[in-house]
Amino acid sequence: MPPADADGGVVSIIVVLENPGNTALLVVHAAAADPDVAEDPGPVTACGIDTAPMVAEHWRPAGPGARWYPPRLRQWVCPLCDRAVRMS
Repeated sequence: MPPADADGGVVSIIVVLENPGNTALLVVHAAAADPDVAEDPGPVTACGIDTAPMVAEHWRPAGPGARWYPPRLRQWVCPLCDRAVRMS
């Protein structure tokens, strides 16, 4: 279930990549969409890291209950982001 905003509305998840040029250190994070630019991530990931140096991955889940991240990046998913998204 996607996270809710302060008013109880659903927040879109943007997948962002930390160190995308170096796959040995790649980490896949979740960030809420920027409220002003829906295709851009907000300022921090679900685990609290600044998204400014990260690159957005153009991924959209297939529908409700689908994974928030692309299956091909499963091994690099941040466990804290994954937990935060699943608990919201």
